[in-house]
Amino acid sequence: MTILITIFAFILTIGLIVLIHEGGHYLAAKALGIEVRRFSIGMGPVLAKFNAWKTEFAVSALPIGGYVAFVEGEESDPPERKAVLFETGPRWKRAVICVAGPLMNFILAVMLYAGVGALGVEDVVPYVTPVENSQAANAGVETFDRPVAVNGRRVDGLTDFNLALISELGERDVEITFERGEAAYTAAFDLSKLSMREVNASSGAAFLELGLKLVGKGILVVQVDSESAGAKGGLRAGDVIESVDGRRAKLAEFQETIGAAAGKAVKLEVRREGARIPLVVTPEAVEAEAGGGKIGRIGIRMMPAMETAVVRYGPIDSLRLAFFKVASITNFQYEAVKGMAKGEVSTENLSGPVGIAGMAGDAFRSGLSAFMEYLALISVAVGFMNLIPIPALDGGQLVILAVEGLFGRALSKRVKEGLMVASMAVLIFLALYATMNDVGRMG
Repeated sequence: MTILITIFAFILTIGLIVLIHEGGHYLAAKALGIEVRRFSIGMGPVLAKFNAWKTEFAVSALPIGGYVAFVEGEESDPPERKAVLFETGPRWKRAVICVAGPLMNFILAVMLYAGVGALGVEDVVPYVTPVENSQAANAGVETFDRPVAVNGRRVDGLTDFNLALISELGERDVEITFERGEAAYTAAFDLSKLSMREVNASSGAAFLELGLKLVGKGILVVQVDSESAGAKGGLRAGDVIESVDGRRAKLAEFQETIGAAAGKAVKLEVRREGARIPLVVTPEAVEAEAGGGKIGRIGIRMMPAMETAVVRYGPIDSLRLAFFKVASITNFQYEAVKGMAKGEVSTENLSGPVGIAGMAGDAFRSGLSAFMEYLALISVAVGFMNLIPIPALDGGQLVILAVEGLFGRALSKRVKEGLMVASMAVLIFLALYATMNDVGRMG
């Protein structure tokens, strides 16, 4: 069933993104009077087709793309006939048609992100703790402070906070507003020396480079050994320990407290299914592995408990945030591609069809908001990728049109075909390389 859901989500993702992208080309062409022969979702052999508006609409066998095929003309065609053909029509019309595909991808992403903002999406609440001798520590950040704005722009979840920081890379004075209990304060951070290379080294987490680490609000009990002191004290897997002897629970301090309390009662307050429950555990005295003596153990596995919240916005804020996210992600991709070209960012981060399918399945199973966010991310990626100046892509076609306009004459058909073949070979190589990355990550 999981595999079927993944395949369905992948086909749905590619189908929708291609429909929007190629639909942009098609609608622009029809609006400008350029004749279109075929509009295909998918590549390869045609599975089904119908004719409408002087165009053949088709669904093809391979769900890895799509295309708009224009009507071809003859050298002997009269000027009025050449004016309605893509290859011989006005260059400005061809440029508009090329731009329309990626533009529709960006528009779709804005609409999807705005919809997610209105519906609400679950995200990690970014409570942080400073790293010693870091910018965050020097700025006076304390454990459990929560960033709520970057340069005056509101951020509610970890995703928004990280994107806001990425959009400020290279800036010297970036103001981050933090909440501490009922109070708020603003601190300035220097991002002028921070580049995508450093951010990529932190798996895209820009906040780590400022000396900010996520901290859980409490301690999540992952496993409780049977007959252990923790089990006898009433702890269960899934409990969140919120306080220890009346103090807010922090993982490192909790471990120290338990270790030093061999045979002594420790008062806990845990959150379980929305209710707060007082418990008392008495750590069992065991031999220390080093240094001799006795230390306390309660027989549980634990980790910081990350608090999540449903982040939801009004219509205006949703739209504003949607534009901001699309701009931030586009900038992120630009910096990443530039970094790869310079050898500063590893190409191992590239994902191909296998990786996209896996992410599509995960997002689909996570619910409507998560899947909409994923679709928006892929739509931005497709829009951006198609603007890269490679002849087989829209960006490359725009460059060719610009060169032709500069010299006042069209490149020969032979030159264009050669450029197309060479660029297609590059794209196929990149697709295979990305697929190998996907397979490697699966292993």
